[in-house]
Amino acid sequence: MKNFHRFGKIVMALAVAATVSASFAQEKAETQDKNGALENPDFGRWYISPGIGVTKFEGDYPLMDGMFYTFRLGYDYSEWWTLEGSLLFAPSLDEHLGAKPYIYQDEDRVWREHDKPYNYSKGDTFFGDTWMTQLFGDALFHLSRLDRIDPYLTFGAGLTVFGEDLTGDGPLSVAIRGGGGIMYHLSDAWSLRADTRINLAGMNTEFNQTIDLGFVYRFTADQIADDPLIQVAIDSDGDGLTDDEEVNIYKTDPNNPDTDGDELLDGEEVHVYKTDPLNPDTDGDGLKDGAEVKRYKTDPLNPDTDADGLTDGDEVLKYKTDPLNPDTDGDGLKDGEEVFTYKTDPLNPDTDGDGLTDGDEVHKYNTDPLNPDTDFDLLSDGAEVLKYKTNPLDSDTDDGGVRDGHEVLYDNTDPLVGADDLLFFELNILFDTDKSIIKPEFSPQLDKVAAVMLDNPSSTAIIEGHADKRLSSNRKYNLKLSADRAKAVLNYLKAKGIAGTRLESIGYGFDHPKVQHDLVNGTLANRRVEVYIDGAIKAKAKYVNPSK
Repeated sequence: MKNFHRFGKIVMALAVAATVSASFAQEKAETQDKNGALENPDFGRWYISPGIGVTKFEGDYPLMDGMFYTFRLGYDYSEWWTLEGSLLFAPSLDEHLGAKPYIYQDEDRVWREHDKPYNYSKGDTFFGDTWMTQLFGDALFHLSRLDRIDPYLTFGAGLTVFGEDLTGDGPLSVAIRGGGGIMYHLSDAWSLRADTRINLAGMNTEFNQTIDLGFVYRFTADQIADDPLIQVAIDSDGDGLTDDEEVNIYKTDPNNPDTDGDELLDGEEVHVYKTDPLNPDTDGDGLKDGAEVKRYKTDPLNPDTDADGLTDGDEVLKYKTDPLNPDTDGDGLKDGEEVFTYKTDPLNPDTDGDGLTDGDEVHKYNTDPLNPDTDFDLLSDGAEVLKYKTNPLDSDTDDGGVRDGHEVLYDNTDPLVGADDLLFFELNILFDTDKSIIKPEFSPQLDKVAAVMLDNPSSTAIIEGHADKRLSSNRKYNLKLSADRAKAVLNYLKAKGIAGTRLESIGYGFDHPKVQHDLVNGTLANRRVEVYIDGAIKAKAKYVNPSK
């Protein structure tokens, strides 16, 4: 009875404390400064939470599971942390006759282990029914404080008092506990909650569990919907906008700090970045406002921050270019120009690999940034400009009759001096498909070549066969076919009395085109036989290309 009176005093003291705290919170909530703003920083932070639950004792504990009532007084210390005092009272708990109680001795009697199964139907008793009360202090850590569904973890410590001495250590014990719970916020003032705790208590470290359901009432919070002055001061989701502003001005969610899910708080969007808190991509560039601000450092109000002709989203997600640098590869062309105008690679300063940057090709040399050999002279544009000083737009810079690349790569002549060029003839001989037989109508062209070599007995000639390229063309096959056609010309000249030691033939297939290949329709200009005669340079002015 003495312990029960103690419990009554504790309940009364806690009720008085709750009433005083509520009155104090109410008074402070209504205090305003001369400008009408609320002065109370604890507005809506204090709450009470009654509930009902079940305590479950460990299997060897001398008590049966039973119901209890609980009352909590809480204070929201910060957005994530809550401090809470809890009072739990179980008015009636049955003894557990199936357990083996500890042996201990008091002044009147000796308690011993049961030596046989006990049951209530036979009237067996050990200590009868008893009551339990617990007083705990807990800290709650909220996992999603600003959402309607509010799960949390909790830990704390406190005292447990039983109406009987169950273990021989006395009716009072110290316990620590941990667990978790969840609140469902119906409004600013009212919430539902469910909790569970594991209590570690007693000298024998018993693990006992409590499960309870209840509700929460926050003092003064229910005035928010009715008092415009309170609305002006309240920011339920902590996003930098008051609930009144969110509901009546910006149409955002006062319970969601990031209404549009763009990684920026609604208040940041309105006051700092001037973005639309209802649109995750204010400038429509394909990047969320938060990603622009925090990750890419681009302007969420400008779809093309670096003004290069590509949207920030396309740069980041599609082309992998730098949305803060208009010329990512530093080649002198803006990324947008490369993508849309010149079709070059904005990540490669020399798309065609010719030794000149794309920008120099476009703005300085007027060469093709997609073709490493703009004039088809067998020299790359970069080699012509940087090494040989030839004109990358003129296949025969010195007008000597032979392409610059042939002079450099095969003839060992100077591409800047026309007088040293070999005597060059281009034959327009048409062969049947897949054939290397020379038709009689092309004999006059070959006879003129033979006459030149007969006029210059010390001269030698290289005969080159060339083919065009189509989508279905096979390189190995075309090398052989062009070589066979060049060989056919060599044999014709031998038949005209020119020694074979003065002649050489080779096939290049489609590797040395004169113009860009037409892969669909074919390119007649690239199907040709070329003859380069050495030893007739001094007399070359008197000879005319036989194909003319």
